[in-house]
Amino acid sequence: MDDAKLCDARVHCPYCGHTLHLNVDTSEDDQNYQDECPNCGDALYITLHRDISDDKIHLRVHSGDEQYY
Repeated sequence: MDDAKLCDARVHCPYCGHTLHLNVDTSEDDQNYQDECPNCGDALYITLHRDISDDKIHLRVHSGDEQYY
């Protein structure tokens, strides 16, 4: 992992609202991974997507109980 590709992201837990600081590896365009909230212990599902058209990173943190239709 290249330290130059690490970014600090401040996000909120979808369960308890606790503010988290994540070290996000931006060296790959699309990523999905799971982490745990240090405050409430619930699972966080993190999705990272790099938009090629404007070269922006989109980070989404969601709970596992969300459903997509």
